[in-house]
Amino acid sequence: MASASSLMSGLLNAGILAYSARQGQTAEIAAYSVMTAALTWVANLVMGGSSLLYVSGNDEERRAAHSQRILVAVPAMATATLLIAALYAGQGYGAAALISAGGVMIFNSLADLRFGDLARQMRFIAASAAITGTRLLSMALLVAGTPLTTALLVGAAAYLLSTEILACRGPAAPLPMWRGLSLRAAGHAFRLSRPLFAYSLGEAFTGRVSTIALSLVASPQVVGCFGALVNIYQALVAVTFSGLRVPMAIRTRRRHNLGPTVAISRESEVIAVIGATVIAAGVIVTAPFLTTSLLSLPIPESALWLQLLALALPFTTMNRAYTLNRIGDGNYAAATRLALSIGLLLGGALLFQAATLGPTGAAAATTVAEMLVAGILVVAAVSRRYRRRGSHQVRRPVSSEQERHRVPPVDLIGR
Repeated sequence: MASASSLMSGLLNAGILAYSARQGQTAEIAAYSVMTAALTWVANLVMGGSSLLYVSGNDEERRAAHSQRILVAVPAMATATLLIAALYAGQGYGAAALISAGGVMIFNSLADLRFGDLARQMRFIAASAAITGTRLLSMALLVAGTPLTTALLVGAAAYLLSTEILACRGPAAPLPMWRGLSLRAAGHAFRLSRPLFAYSLGEAFTGRVSTIALSLVASPQVVGCFGALVNIYQALVAVTFSGLRVPMAIRTRRRHNLGPTVAISRESEVIAVIGATVIAAGVIVTAPFLTTSLLSLPIPESALWLQLLALALPFTTMNRAYTLNRIGDGNYAAATRLALSIGLLLGGALLFQAATLGPTGAAAATTVAEMLVAGILVVAAVSRRYRRRGSHQVRRPVSSEQERHRVPPVDLIGR
């Protein structure tokens, strides 16, 4: 159900971008893409791994992450929005659109705290309903003639308000967002989130570096077309990401002894990967129609860009499943290694083609990086299973007395 609700939200988000592109709002899309890409890096530098710490940490870590977000991150993001807008406004981007896009990021960052509360409470349907409702509001405003960034800004504000209302209901509800703040706790959050800091930077780098790199060498029209496709790809990733939050939340609750123990199965991960594969296949086949007839993008090569991004979707889902499981188990180092591996491969691929970088190369770099890391994970998993099976077959003989008192083996599958 959580994945289905998230799928609807992802489709609405993709529809918003598709409608904007069809209406010729490539300048709005370019401003939104550039601001979100740049501000994501700023937010991660300021917040470190506090977003995931808020979801997977204990009460002390969550209180610290909450204070850090309100007292440190939001002012830093607001200041960065003005500086980035001033920087890009002289390059043909609309200042109002850039500032509105920054407001979208700030509101969504605050709402992310309440989404984390709903995830801890296993209320994924309520969280997805809040996202879907606000996406519908943004779509309605867009159809009524509101510019893209303004429509998204209103939707983000409504999303923050709705998640605040939903999360603060019930006997185990958290305090309102403006209560329980502490500068000392905010400073403490930087030390507590240190294990996830590199992971968050790796994730931000992977998701945004292609757009930033392209904006340095391409025109706003090209960046707008590429940004529309990248944002659609990110919306599809968010669909599978929401489904993968379920096993992560179960692992987190088990680690902190929150409520009754729930068995962990691979069902959510398998469904997410299969769904991502089906979606990717559909997008690859219909890419020429989507980019020319539906999106009305003026650049014919955009179909190839979308196909390359869609090809990365199943492999991205596999990699995120691994990292979220490790985070749920508290194994932040393993999640960080994978995120940094993808980031290094992607950065290397972009640098290799720096002199001739274009949208096709940027999209291909993302796909290659995700494919290589996913392939390594699969090979490692098969190798571990093979070694485990071999160790079960080759056992030392035991006496009848030892056989009676032997401890049953632990099933490691799913850990």
